[in-house]
Amino acid sequence: MKRIEILAPVGSMEVLEAAIQAGCDAIYCALPSFGARAYANNFTWEQMKEVLARCHSLNIKVHVTMNTLLFEEEIEQAYQQAKRLHEMGVDALIVQDLGLIHLLHERLPELVVHASTQLSVTQVEQIEQLKTLGVKRVVLARECSLEQVKAAVQTGMEVEVFVHGAICICYSGQCLFSSIEYDRSGNRGMCAQPCRMPYKLYQDGKLIQEKEQYFLSPKDLSLIEQVKELEELGVCSIKIEGRMKSKEYVFECVHQVYDVLHGKTLGKKEQKELQVTFNRGFTKGHLYDQRGNALMNTKTSNHQGVLIGHVIAQKGKRVRIKLQDSLHQNDGIRLVWKNGSMGFRLNYLYDTQGKLIAQAKSGQIVEINMQERIPVKTKVLKTIDTTLQKEIEQTIEKKQRKVQVSCHLACKGPGYPLECTLSEGDCLITWRSEEVADVARNKPCGPDILKRQFSKTNDSFLEIQSFHFALDAPFFFPLGALNHIRNQAIEAFYKEKTKTSPIVEKMYDVPITPHQVQGKHWIQEHIHSSMEGLADLRYNVTNSYAIACLLKLGFSCVELSLECKDADLKAMLTGFKKRYGFDAPVMSYVYGKRRLMIMNHCVINTALRDGQRKNCTLCHTHTFCLKGKDQKEYFLEGNAKCHMCIFEKEAWNGLDKIAYYKKLGIQNFHLFFLREDALKKVKILKEFQARVQE
Repeated sequence: MKRIEILAPVGSMEVLEAAIQAGCDAIYCALPSFGARAYANNFTWEQMKEVLARCHSLNIKVHVTMNTLLFEEEIEQAYQQAKRLHEMGVDALIVQDLGLIHLLHERLPELVVHASTQLSVTQVEQIEQLKTLGVKRVVLARECSLEQVKAAVQTGMEVEVFVHGAICICYSGQCLFSSIEYDRSGNRGMCAQPCRMPYKLYQDGKLIQEKEQYFLSPKDLSLIEQVKELEELGVCSIKIEGRMKSKEYVFECVHQVYDVLHGKTLGKKEQKELQVTFNRGFTKGHLYDQRGNALMNTKTSNHQGVLIGHVIAQKGKRVRIKLQDSLHQNDGIRLVWKNGSMGFRLNYLYDTQGKLIAQAKSGQIVEINMQERIPVKTKVLKTIDTTLQKEIEQTIEKKQRKVQVSCHLACKGPGYPLECTLSEGDCLITWRSEEVADVARNKPCGPDILKRQFSKTNDSFLEIQSFHFALDAPFFFPLGALNHIRNQAIEAFYKEKTKTSPIVEKMYDVPITPHQVQGKHWIQEHIHSSMEGLADLRYNVTNSYAIACLLKLGFSCVELSLECKDADLKAMLTGFKKRYGFDAPVMSYVYGKRRLMIMNHCVINTALRDGQRKNCTLCHTHTFCLKGKDQKEYFLEGNAKCHMCIFEKEAWNGLDKIAYYKKLGIQNFHLFFLREDALKKVKILKEFQARVQE
């Protein structure tokens, strides 16, 4: 059985080194454009060259995320970026946009493409469709069960699964909350994280409880102890979330996954170290059917650290804390009480006599400075562990990950060069010295001397694991010459490891059979309904290549994404007609409450019952709303599969855009009536018919 790949997130050169020394097999990173973390420390082109060389010399693969939705005017730029990365030797691109997947498959057939988790893949049918688009690996939706993972593996597609880090509560790629409400598209890397904000819950217009809760904020996923099970299932890669996280977080996560895969059992020490690097509480997630409060942290959405003590008293501006774990000066701590919390770096730490101390152990009572009044029994959490940070820093500096190679040294004797052959797997080079051997007047260069000099590889990326010799007659080289030959051979081997190959690029020549779909209007009244032959809003269509892709997959009509502004629609449809010669058979959403989220979680059942979502009809017998701090309200409704959806409170009305849409060639429209007033529905339909017939 092939060992599973450990895939680490990397957002900077120092985090890259942490991931490497912790034992990763592959990393994923991004350039400033087209990655779904627009606010991360993404790499420049020059840095990307360094990343590729550093990783490839150590047999570490590099996957680059290009997982945003692309508008028409961006698609060519994205293609050129993908082409350049392909030329540089990147191992795979992680892509969400169906148009880009289609274009890359047709034009760069040898480029490896992985389907991003933002494609929300949970079903075998989706995987089979992606196979026809040339996708080599699918990053499964976090909502998948173990049975769905097994089924995905059985398709023969490479399967990648998230095992640690932050998770979205909405199906990835299906969230429009940030885009519609804050004009910051999560599908384009700019999420405002409304899921991490507090809300109040209303039932039939009445407030259920006064205190706000984080109803949409899940705990962090942690399946580190289950990675062997995933390996046995046939999952090819396990992914750690966190391109915006610290090097300590990345090192600790990768290191612990590596240890578990190599048979180590994690103890309380390792659990605490994992928690203090970052956690919102841990869950085994949907994969292990975690529901309700086992999945969610409705109390807070920030880093929780580890509990290290409680406040026992306060006198003046000094707070006394009874410790149950160690505490050091400069640690980060958070104080949490019933109605509040505050966090800070601990600049000064005192004993009970008021003497400054650098550290304290479990069981000790310490004092800290505090201007505010802090309630007795307040929890004290450690959120930054400076000791652990130093330990990890030292470990990274001390460790020197190297590739193990074999060395064959050959020389026919005086007057001949020394030949050094370095090999590792399929990679092999032979370096012949410019210098020739001299007569061995005293001590010849035998195996002992050669082995000693060629073993001095501490400053390089390799280590010689075994030596072989073919020395036909006694000869002599000065030690300086041997060192020079060794270094030249290592440099040649490095170039061989990091070389790139010419790419194959083809012209885009994809015929699309002309056909028209007119007057195929969708009057939707149930959230779980669908329309035959329609690629609906779930497909996030924002460019003309995505339309072509879905038509090639067999759909007869394509609904255009709610992410598109009018100018985006115009550019997309103009681009389609220019390339394929006819108006695209598309549909546009013109009326209804727009769905902001769809979740494999029930806010209502978790808040009012046990969170297990069994024998519950609450969302169908009452109306429920969430209200944020900005006083905006959002409508909650469950579908037939008990997926909770969040909608706008009031219907969006774009009927006045129909004339403009028709000029663009759009002939099909989507109206959605969810718990709509009957008279208003009649009025809207009448206006719709009138505008369509104009």
